[in-house]
Amino acid sequence: MMVDEVIDLLERIALVDDRVVRADEIEQEAQVAMWAAVLRDVPLQFAGEAVGRHYAESAWPVMPKDIAQRWRDTVRDRLNRSVGTIEPTDHPHLDPDDDTGDAYVAALRAHRRAIAAGDDEPIGLRELMPAVGSRLGGGRLAELVPANDEFRTVKEQRFPRRERPAGPPERAVRCPACGASPDKPCRSLERGRVLTNCHGSRRDVFEAAPPTDSKGDQP
Repeated sequence: MMVDEVIDLLERIALVDDRVVRADEIEQEAQVAMWAAVLRDVPLQFAGEAVGRHYAESAWPVMPKDIAQRWRDTVRDRLNRSVGTIEPTDHPHLDPDDDTGDAYVAALRAHRRAIAAGDDEPIGLRELMPAVGSRLGGGRLAELVPANDEFRTVKEQRFPRRERPAGPPERAVRCPACGASPDKPCRSLERGRVLTNCHGSRRDVFEAAPPTDSKGDQP
């Protein structure tokens, strides 16, 4: 807000709350200078709306910090709702052969400043997704494409599954110390934490157990 806008705002406030504007001329000049410094990034229209919201919630005289805090909260909310990108087709001046990306970065910063100032609407994730399907609550549902064999193959190549390391062989028997079932890890007796190794008594039981043949007894 400029100085003349601050004066306009204070005149509006004085119509409903005579506690805000100073009576002394020198104090008024200092007050206008202070309000202009605090509200330098706040649009006049937003400041007027913030004053109305303030008096709807509080009986205390409005202060510039009250307006500035509401503006910061609004800017933070708008930026959080933005995915932080732009559509190149909306910026015909961008050069697709610009290897440095300076033009794109400049356009992205300008878009972010416009969102913060309320001159442009934030681009959310839903706005970037195709508008298909039914509408729910004014939102748009994106089409879900089922995974195919080619997708699974590429995914397996880029993100190979890691085999889980096999546990100690003595896990095949029940632990007499903590009561862990076969194939389950042992737990500490004090706090019940999962142990990497097994209790000694479980190893003794495993070593004492007769060997088994997965194919069964041979005749």
